[in-house]
Amino acid sequence: MPQGTRQSRSAALSGRTSYAKSRDTRARILAAALEEASDSGFHKTSVARIAARAGVAVGNLHYHFGSRRELLRELMGSLVADLMSRLHDADPDDSADFFDRQRAGLLVYLDYLRANPAYLRLADEVKLHEPDLYRQAVAGWVERMVARIRVGIERGTLRPMDAAEITAQAHFLLGARHFLEQMMESVDGLGDEAVVDAYLALLRDGLRADPRLVSSRGKGR
Repeated sequence: MPQGTRQSRSAALSGRTSYAKSRDTRARILAAALEEASDSGFHKTSVARIAARAGVAVGNLHYHFGSRRELLRELMGSLVADLMSRLHDADPDDSADFFDRQRAGLLVYLDYLRANPAYLRLADEVKLHEPDLYRQAVAGWVERMVARIRVGIERGTLRPMDAAEITAQAHFLLGARHFLEQMMESVDGLGDEAVVDAYLALLRDGLRADPRLVSSRGKGR
């Protein structure tokens, strides 16, 4: 084999190995930051403690993330991406009833909160310290909900609404998650399904289409 070819292959292998190590280091730092956030809050811990928990030098942490601020942004981004992936996997297909889709998503959300207790604490820290990032996340959630409401209206599952009310309802649905979070924490002996069903009973009364009108509306999207 020509020497140049061997050198090229060796360089490529070395590059892949370095990339794998770098990716592993980043993952360890993010995991350590999440553990610290779970224990005491992200902004109450030190970069040195996160680095020590991850088993890396402080300089290595700064090399990968630059600052505590960027580490917080990436940590929250990774949690949101994980949550969205789970919501997508659990979402019934587009032919499902609006309320059935809401129920499936909310049960996944509550399950995610139990598995990731630092999520809400980090969301509060992002809202306080990174308001632009928080507003961006809210806008994404609202856009997703607006699209779902429009589909529900077109199919006759939801009552007719104009664009302004659709947007207002989307914000309400996002804000109502706080109601579910509080119920999950404060109501003894009430499982997640009972909490979600109690919430959906209220939601149906406000958004459900008049059954007398459903038969006159098309069911297609």
